[in-house]
Amino acid sequence: MNYNRVAFRYAKALLLSCKDDNDKLEAAHNDMSFINNTFDESEELKLFIDSKVIKDSDKLATLNEIFEDINDLSKSLIKLLMKNRRIDLFDDVSKSFTVLYNDYVGNQEVTLTTASEVEINKLKEIEQKVKELTSKNVNLTNIVDKQIVGGFVLRVGDLQYNASFKDQLKKLEQEFLNITIQ
Repeated sequence: MNYNRVAFRYAKALLLSCKDDNDKLEAAHNDMSFINNTFDESEELKLFIDSKVIKDSDKLATLNEIFEDINDLSKSLIKLLMKNRRIDLFDDVSKSFTVLYNDYVGNQEVTLTTASEVEINKLKEIEQKVKELTSKNVNLTNIVDKQIVGGFVLRVGDLQYNASFKDQLKKLEQEFLNITIQ
């Protein structure tokens, strides 16, 4: 995943400002997770924040209303982004903070994409194997995607292992096309 360098710097500053106080750190993490989910669920909010037509004061008022329950440190981040005319980076900052937080506390986000739901004991087995390989706390998410037909796609951080039938068929098709062209 590509991260905006400026957003990453704001996220790093937020992490550094609260990393000596576990309560503040957890509160910031919870806030950024809430903000991530809110932006992921609302394309309209992204468009609203990115708009060059809407006044910054309206954006600030809206964000303060939507995120009224976040802690003061996170509210200060909104004000700082607004002051520096970088409010369009707010969702990128929250995502970058999550990446930095997971790295700081030793968490590893893992996504397993399969054509059907995987049994819990198999998920635990995969989770344990990834934990052994990465030496990190693993948060495994199973996503069902019927389009991969069979097999699986395992994403660990920025690395991806694609063992789906769809991918294997594409590779065979490409090899066949290369043979017939020659």
